Amino acid sequence: MRIALPADFDAAWAFGFLAERVAPSLEALAGGEYQRSLPFAGSPVTIALRLHPEKSAGKTGGALAVRSAPALPGTALCAIVTRLFDLDADLPAFHALAAADPVLRALVPRRPGLRLPQLADPFEGICRAVLGQQVSVAAARTLVDRLVRRFGEPAPPFDGTALLAFPHPRALAAAGPAALAGIGLTRAKSAALRRAPAAECHAALVALPGIGPWTASYVRMRALGDRDAFPAGDLGVVKAMRALLPQGDRLTAAAAERWRPWRAYATLHLWNSLG
Repeated sequence: MRIALPADFDAAWAFGFLAERVAPSLEALAGGEYQRSLPFAGSPVTIALRLHPEKSAGKTGGALAVRSAPALPGTALCAIVTRLFDLDADLPAFHALAAADPVLRALVPRRPGLRLPQLADPFEGICRAVLGQQVSVAAARTLVDRLVRRFGEPAPPFDGTALLAFPHPRALAAAGPAALAGIGLTRAKSAALRRAPAAECHAALVALPGIGPWTASYVRMRALGDRDAFPAGDLGVVKAMRALLPQGDRLTAAAAERWRPWRAYATLHLWNSLG
């Protein structure tokens, strides 16, 4: 089916964001089409998204051609895509806030159509946040791929592409420390993965062993769709603030208070400012 995109949707940035984080066993991006497995009604499905050819010339807006295996109802596909790209966010409200802010008013016009990319499965989001602790995006992607290959199950194939589903919580809970260490996880990360439920609040996440403020904020952003989550200690956020303001790392928390309730969106633009 075809799903219309908001006129300001920055598809180039969104697909680029996904491309940097592709774990090949779980997802694929080739020929302009993004494929990935995700859970739906208790079973794995595979979806494929590409910009609709009738509306592919501009940098923003347009439509997505979406398909799934097995075939899902249109309402379900719309809900999945809306969540993946946060299509129901009130961007004009964020733009109005940014226009009045001394930091954001210089950043947001560079890529005004950025929207918060989200993961359909909160459990996957928590696991990916744990695996991404204190490592690069590329290293986190490698760990996710190893985890899926070791503990994932087959998902419905598309065009000969066979993907795996992200491991079920039971599979990781049952995995022993040696099995998780075998894919390169530290003891602390192994313990965190085996304990982490799909919690819904920052305080509950931070209370879990191996989960700190950065991880909790990242989970809130990418797994729970919290547009006001803010990873204040994120290296990219700190570097961006240092480049934008004198003593920017000391001013980050104070500046972020002005960005409520859109701090996650401010984070996207800080990351984007680093190129």
